[in-house]
Amino acid sequence: MLLAIDIGNSNAVFGLFEGNKLVQVWRCETSQLKIPRIKNKIDKVIIASVVPSIDQGFKAKIIKQFSVIPYFVTAQNIPIIKIKLKKLKEIGADRVVDALAAYKIYGGPVIVVDFGTATTFDVITAKGEYLGGAIAPGITMARDALHAKTAKLPQIELKAPKRVIGNDTVSAMQSGLVYGYAGMVEGMVGKIKSQIPNPKSQIIQKSKIQNTKIIVIATGGLAPLVCKYTTVIDRIDTELTLKGLRIIKDALAF
Repeated sequence: MLLAIDIGNSNAVFGLFEGNKLVQVWRCETSQLKIPRIKNKIDKVIIASVVPSIDQGFKAKIIKQFSVIPYFVTAQNIPIIKIKLKKLKEIGADRVVDALAAYKIYGGPVIVVDFGTATTFDVITAKGEYLGGAIAPGITMARDALHAKTAKLPQIELKAPKRVIGNDTVSAMQSGLVYGYAGMVEGMVGKIKSQIPNPKSQIIQKSKIQNTKIIVIATGGLAPLVCKYTTVIDRIDTELTLKGLRIIKDALAF
């Protein structure tokens, strides 16, 4: 079986695959990163990490627990897609994995919006070329900054208030965060679409999906919250990174 691991700045996600099927998922905070107890025999481990400082120690733990050397995906060794950028070391592994997964599963051209520690936008053309994208503070980061950097604004629950015009501090903050981020996503997606070169239809043989427009895929734990209030998202796939890691493992056959 395959263990796919997505290590983000705030959270880590573990996905257990039996063939192409994702059979179990575990999540934990990256600051308390711990390998879950897995009874199944693990044959392969593939990892996308954006926290280099913990990679070597975590690799040693994987080897000790499963007797398997994990494969770390980077923008420098990812297959299938063509990265049209020069500074590959600066690109987060999760961004290119998400882009590859979206392209292979949903076709291209495609935009991926990932609601993680940062809110990222990544672009793949119809030819499978990764063009880059945009990075903004994540909604949780923005909420925490409002509380930490001000004298009177409280820590709040992230949820949408009934009205955009808040009638107290909490609802006003919730409105600015949820509806504000939904508006930001709409604006960014619109601007990005206007700069994607020659969007054409494309057929992906495996999925038989034909794109006649630029598809927008959302992922990340907060995607369902924000995307409920915008119409520019075509599909929410919260397990996109894990699926991308499985696709990479099959392509590399390591």
